[in-house]
Amino acid sequence: MTIKEVDLFAIGTRRENGTLTPHIIVQLVADDGTIGIGEMSDLGHNPVKPDVTVMENRLRSALIGLDPFDPPAIDPIVDQYQAPLGAGIDIAIHDLRARHLGVALHDLYGGAYRDRYKICYPIFRQFDESEIAPNIDRVRRMLDLGFDLFRVYVGGDVDVDEKFLHKLRDTFGDRVRIKSLDFSCRLDWKSCVAAIDRLEWIDPMLVESPAPDLAGKRKVRERVRFPISEHCGNEAQAIAFAESEAVDILNITTCHQGIRRSRHLFAIAQACGLSTLIGTTQELSIGTSAQAHLGASVPNLDYPGDASGAQLYVDDVVRHRITYEDGHLIVPEGPGLGMELDEVQLTRLGDNRWEFFLPQPLSRQEDRKN
Repeated sequence: MTIKEVDLFAIGTRRENGTLTPHIIVQLVADDGTIGIGEMSDLGHNPVKPDVTVMENRLRSALIGLDPFDPPAIDPIVDQYQAPLGAGIDIAIHDLRARHLGVALHDLYGGAYRDRYKICYPIFRQFDESEIAPNIDRVRRMLDLGFDLFRVYVGGDVDVDEKFLHKLRDTFGDRVRIKSLDFSCRLDWKSCVAAIDRLEWIDPMLVESPAPDLAGKRKVRERVRFPISEHCGNEAQAIAFAESEAVDILNITTCHQGIRRSRHLFAIAQACGLSTLIGTTQELSIGTSAQAHLGASVPNLDYPGDASGAQLYVDDVVRHRITYEDGHLIVPEGPGLGMELDEVQLTRLGDNRWEFFLPQPLSRQEDRKN
């Protein structure tokens, strides 16, 4: 089997609050007709969007004619592309391999340790008291859908954070649990410790990204009673986290590292005595399915994950979205990712020139400064 066609599709999907998020869908076609799909997720981190035509032509030149089961040929091509671009290619390669074999993607790695895992829903950073009521309504809607665990982005205004959490507890009591207080490396370590001291009564499971530097993270870890989690971008960073004793948990995001390198990070965590969770860059169903299959394939998944993007987005590009039950992400049955592209949606949401962003400036809720 060899790769015969490579196609990229730039799309824009709206989140439930109305903001628009860019992604690129990857489709690989083999000479036997097998199709593999992947997702370059949530590209709003960078205001400059990739030139889809140029990248598509480069990938065609590099991949067409190669055997997808030839890692020495495939892996260096994938690794040329930074996250999340390379991750989308890696996911499509894995999907192609598993579909060709007629197995679920996690079966490429020996089978499943689990068929679901717990997921939290994000409450994005708040800067004004006027944002509290809409977020309380958001929590109410998510509870009705079975989500009872929430990741709260904090540090924009700690006064507002504290008022929101009190309102949350007063309204829902013990029906709601906080998985993490996520600082997104916004504050220095002293400010983080002060904020955690004010908010610790909510009893989160962990603290996420509490300071921008390793030394700061270690100082926070030494001074608070909650485990510290941090996004891990590569193998060298995982080892640095372990050696510095700066974190307790590696936050591993499939749609940044891809499936192959994410599994490397799980192995390093296990060897170094670190815990793990599967994070998110807010993926659609294709990327979320990759997260689900990764979670199924590793033994050491220690904390609930963040992959709620398929619930967060109003639109998707698959015929049947990935599913959640009682706040758990369900691992799709195969073959491959278990996802099928919806060509109508792909056409409706797509434009490889990114012109759907011209009338509306791009903004990510996670990246708000005020």
